Amino acid sequence: MNITGEGMGIGAVALKDSHYSFFSRKSTTTVHNSGVIEKTFLIDCRLLLGRVNKPSIFLTRIYTWIVDWYMQYPAFQVLLPLGSSIRCALGLKSFFEPIPPVAEVRFIYRIYENKVNVSCTLLPFGERFTSLFILNELAADSFTNGFSNGNVTRPPSGWMRFEPGSDLYDPGRHLRFCFSYHARDDSVPGKVWWGREFTQDLRWAGFEIEFQGIIGLEQQLQCSYEVSFSTETPAGRDKGA
Repeated sequence: MNITGEGMGIGAVALKDSHYSFFSRKSTTTVHNSGVIEKTFLIDCRLLLGRVNKPSIFLTRIYTWIVDWYMQYPAFQVLLPLGSSIRCALGLKSFFEPIPPVAEVRFIYRIYENKVNVSCTLLPFGERFTSLFILNELAADSFTNGFSNGNVTRPPSGWMRFEPGSDLYDPGRHLRFCFSYHARDDSVPGKVWWGREFTQDLRWAGFEIEFQGIIGLEQQLQCSYEVSFSTETPAGRDKGA
């Protein structure tokens, strides 16, 4: 059963500064025992937008501004499918430009029967960033609804503030995708978001932790959270779901 689809899976990372988003092309995996896996990512590329085979700094900065804007104003996220259609019609594509590594991110997964406990450590290489995102994304065509208080609900839009007890739901398998964030008192506070996009070029459903503020200059950041799955037949369906 593949429920990852086009999502980035459990435990991916993105860094942002004022102009670009940064991702990883390389990772190493170490299996410590049957229930503990360690994965290390080097943040070694930046995302650029362009046409044909020509990345454009200008288009990238406009796109970054638009993304930052709709993340701040969720009411306008109903326009996401239109934005996707415009990008496809104009032939806009994403390019991952290799750069010298700017950070290392280490995940440790402790796997149980129906849940995964995840711990994450960011080790910057002297760079400064405005935001860190910990991504947990599965297939948007599987998790088509939300689930709350025993009822199927509408799915979230592309970027909404997460409220505990709000799950994603796969009605075909009666499967709940649940998330719980464990905040640390001695670290940068994180905000949890959840969302779903099902457009021509983006298809994901999941949960993200965002850490805002200046991150860098050898400052280590740590967080932990839990992802779990359960099967449940809903008691009912909310109006409009």
